[in-house]
Amino acid sequence: MKRMVYSLILVICIGIAACNAEPENIDLDQYDITLSIQPGEHWQSTMKLFLFSIKKAPQLAVWIEDDNENFISTIFITGRSANNDWVSAPSEGRPESLPVWNNKKKTASSPDNIDAVSSASPLGSVAVGIGNNLLIDGNDYNVYLEINHSYDYNNFWTENNSGVNGQPSLIYHAQFTHGAPDTLQLVPIGYGSVDGSSGNIFHGQDNITTALSIIKSATLRVR
Repeated sequence: MKRMVYSLILVICIGIAACNAEPENIDLDQYDITLSIQPGEHWQSTMKLFLFSIKKAPQLAVWIEDDNENFISTIFITGRSANNDWVSAPSEGRPESLPVWNNKKKTASSPDNIDAVSSASPLGSVAVGIGNNLLIDGNDYNVYLEINHSYDYNNFWTENNSGVNGQPSLIYHAQFTHGAPDTLQLVPIGYGSVDGSSGNIFHGQDNITTALSIIKSATLRVR
């Protein structure tokens, strides 16, 4: 019996380690628009597994919308969220992990090729090149970043009112004009549904604590 338990722990640890692998480096010089995300104090969280403490990176998604809030495409998504491939989750997966992105991608007027932009959950900084032939020079666009740690509890978001989620996903945003050189900081504007029941953004930061330190900065550069 003990051997079976240890084998299960080993399989789960390998799965989590694979999820947290460093993403491949990309050549940002080929892109006119880049997004750089710097980890904050709480980028890695600790999950208890039996007698073990395991460090894990957050789930996150980055996507673009036009100035009328129409979803254009995903430009980065962590693999477990992209594939609904969780180590331990109910049959419906974990829609509460990234609820805003989950709902937004369903509104896409054309197929969203998330396989091309999915990556393992990064242990360190993230650099994303935005290359999308759907963008038009002179038009305004919105970049959204959604990020979340499971089991991220605080004094308000507890196991009793937030399930395995803890603090809900945070939403960061910046607006840019395609073709107009600029450097912008994405700023937190609100949070997602704690139970994944909707794709609404709840504006404000009330009762959000350590989740605000998952990201140190998110910088958008337009050449």
